[in-house]
Amino acid sequence: MNKIFFFKILLFAYLASFLRFFLNNNLLVGVIGSFVYGFVISRRVSKLKKEILLTGFCSCFTSFSGFVLFLYEISIQGYFLKLFFYLNIIIVLNLIIMYAGFLLGRKVT
Repeated sequence: MNKIFFFKILLFAYLASFLRFFLNNNLLVGVIGSFVYGFVISRRVSKLKKEILLTGFCSCFTSFSGFVLFLYEISIQGYFLKLFFYLNIIIVLNLIIMYAGFLLGRKVT
């Protein structure tokens, strides 16, 4: 691993954090991140490029802490049915969107 590789990861992480700041919607962020993740893993790109996109961009953009904070805020308000609904719908929807990104990535040449 060299300095340029780490700089690229840092750059993509910065861009993802910047984009996340302006979107501020956990469902939308999860859907976009899942689609990008599925698309990237379906493509024939080098291991380094995958690491930059998945580790640098996707992991910062779809931070798990934002998802957990969102669910925590719902739970402390006592909306447990809403919590259960959001938890399940977000996970299932993101898996479906990730698969759609994967399929699209396979079809795009």
